[in-house]
Amino acid sequence: MRLPTQSEVNAATRHVGTALGVAITIFGLQAKGVNMDAVKVAIESMGSTVNAIIQLIGAVGVVYGGVQALRSASPTNQIAQVRELATGPASQNAADAQKVLIEATSAIAQDNTIPTSKEAKVALLDATANLDEVRDPIRVTDPELALATSSPLVKAA
Repeated sequence: MRLPTQSEVNAATRHVGTALGVAITIFGLQAKGVNMDAVKVAIESMGSTVNAIIQLIGAVGVVYGGVQALRSASPTNQIAQVRELATGPASQNAADAQKVLIEATSAIAQDNTIPTSKEAKVALLDATANLDEVRDPIRVTDPELALATSSPLVKAA
């Protein structure tokens, strides 16, 4: 069983924290015999400035939670986190992330309709050519692809 990633922990913590905060507030107020009318009277008795501050804190909390959720859920952020995980310390999570990146790069390289297909092919060829186990030239049928690589081992067929 794999451990959750930091993103998964952050997302779960935000949601659990929100649910717990609401539940604790409601149960706490009910335990003290407070109903919504009493809350309204209490807030109004503090004055309009305190009332405005309470509303501002509530609004900022909602906006902050939304921004955090948006940021953590963005594809760019998720991809960066997968890359960080894949290049981090050896673990089952790192191995899973590495496998996903390899499969994605391979799929992109094989689909010429994807705009970055050539870049994926170049990345795979350069990575292969830089392996210690590779000694002989790698022959490719596309001369432009051979020229696009940085490795001298990649040659046009």
